[in-house]
Amino acid sequence: MTKQEREALARMGRPPLPEEERKVNGSVRLTPDRWAKLRRLGMAWLSKAIDKAKEPKE
Repeated sequence: MTKQEREALARMGRPPLPEEERKVNGSVRLTPDRWAKLRRLGMAWLSKAIDKAKEPKE
C-alpha cells in the first residue's frame, strides 16, 4: 500500500462534528423501572425534553 492510499483511507468516513454538537458520556442513576421507560421513550425523547425544560430561577 502506498502512502497516498493510506492517506486516502485515513480520510474516509464521517467528518468530525463541531465541538458544540459532540456528545459526551455521563452517569445517571435511575431505578430499573425508570431505565426501562427511558429505553422505551428513546434518547431522542430525552434530548427534546431537556431542550424544552425551563431552567430554575436562582
